[in-house]
Amino acid sequence: MTEHQEKWLKYILLGICTVLGICIGALFVHYQHGKDAEPKVMEYQDTTDAKVVGKELNVSQGTAKQITDKIYQAQQGETQPTVSYYIQAPDVRAGADQVAADIKSGKANIPAAAAEKTDRTLVTANEEKQKVDVYKINLNKCHKIKAGVMTAGDKTYYGVGYQQGKWEGMIYSRGKKINAGSITYTVAEW
Repeated sequence: MTEHQEKWLKYILLGICTVLGICIGALFVHYQHGKDAEPKVMEYQDTTDAKVVGKELNVSQGTAKQITDKIYQAQQGETQPTVSYYIQAPDVRAGADQVAADIKSGKANIPAAAAEKTDRTLVTANEEKQKVDVYKINLNKCHKIKAGVMTAGDKTYYGVGYQQGKWEGMIYSRGKKINAGSITYTVAEW
């Protein structure tokens, strides 16, 4: 095998390994997201307790605190519901269970706003007001794995990187050794 063929074989193997790694990561995230995306029925008073919400929704305590703050604002009437609809149920708790089951199974009677795919769905029975609240939660995904290609002059480099929050690091290679690296910080987002 010539040196040129060995070089291309390395690139092909690096590309296959990168694609395989991305596919395995995507399958894991899809599996985990499927479990977490199912509607969770919680007691009304627990929806403003960050520890309970964090455990039930499988999120960090910081994220749980943000979620409970938004739920509290909604419960106080500071934000209005996106949609309201009615169902028949023997009591409010049974109604909450029915709404969660309908969302999970994708029944046609669920309004689009309640059926929307989100990272987490929380359903609770508000017995005082005789209603069921559905909270659709999209999380800030602060961990990201990246792959890319960079050219400099007549050379091509293959890169992999990791991003957490606003910080991102990338390393670039043309073969066995690391040829370049970068660290960036996101200054503005919109």
